[in-house]
Amino acid sequence: MSHHFNKKVEPMKIWPGMTVNEMVLQMGRSGAFVAGTISKAVDIYEQMIKNETYIFLSIAGALVPAGLSKVIATLIRKGLVNAVVSTGANLVHDATEAFGGNFYKGKVNLNDAELFEEKVDRIYDVVVTEKDFNEMFDQPILKIYKEIDRQQKGESMSINEILMEVAKRLPPGDSILRACYDCGVPLFAPALSDSVFGLQMALYNRTMGGNLRVDAFRDLQAMWDIREKNEDTGAIILGGGVPKNYIFQSYWFGQKKLGYAIQISLDRPETGGLSGAPPDEAVSWGKIKREAPRVVVVSEVTVALPIIASALIERLEKK
Repeated sequence: MSHHFNKKVEPMKIWPGMTVNEMVLQMGRSGAFVAGTISKAVDIYEQMIKNETYIFLSIAGALVPAGLSKVIATLIRKGLVNAVVSTGANLVHDATEAFGGNFYKGKVNLNDAELFEEKVDRIYDVVVTEKDFNEMFDQPILKIYKEIDRQQKGESMSINEILMEVAKRLPPGDSILRACYDCGVPLFAPALSDSVFGLQMALYNRTMGGNLRVDAFRDLQAMWDIREKNEDTGAIILGGGVPKNYIFQSYWFGQKKLGYAIQISLDRPETGGLSGAPPDEAVSWGKIKREAPRVVVVSEVTVALPIIASALIERLEKK
């Protein structure tokens, strides 16, 4: 048989009451198209856990409004993620939920001009009211910033440090922020100023006499410390953007490289953008080992991540 192929495609079987992992194993029997990559992603994730790999999780896109906060928090609390790198927006949405705010199911063809008049913001087919944002984020975060400012007395903080100060003041629950704080998982948001976290901090310092100071470069030192202390590291990339690059760039000029990569994205590589670039491309930069197990799952994250996470947890708990 040719070295180009050695396993035949086996038709998938389904049955009443099959578990998520049983479904994923059947998807692996076919091994074709996106089903095959989802199955491979679970295998690689399981391999990382078995090898006690230090695992980064990057979060981009509106994943919290789409309902993934508890899935991500579960991975953190079960010790299946060791560090998180997120957009600022997802953490704003996460804190909004923690304070009691809600996102609502809408429609794609809603009239956006009417929504503006009604003070409703749309994220594709999810909506959130300005009232919820104001009462469940803007007001409480300004109070928290005042507390932190009083505590710091002008001393600067890293982004991870200020996020942990916010997280410990959130109500207990299933938020990503609180899960990271409770479990001692570092949380990085390199573009925090590109979110309402940043806007409210600027507002607090400019109009309320605040003196909050953030040193974003200290987080890079923390990322390098992780690289230096851990021989075996991997990355699970949800979407792309700044969080993905933040992880990859930390391995660019060091002697160590990422040993595993799982990327879930619908972005295309042809535009040359980072979000669509496959992990193979990072091999050329010296960011990922050439022999590293890696896979690109061409899928929307809200579909693929719950399947991958559920199958993995099922496997681990059975063992």
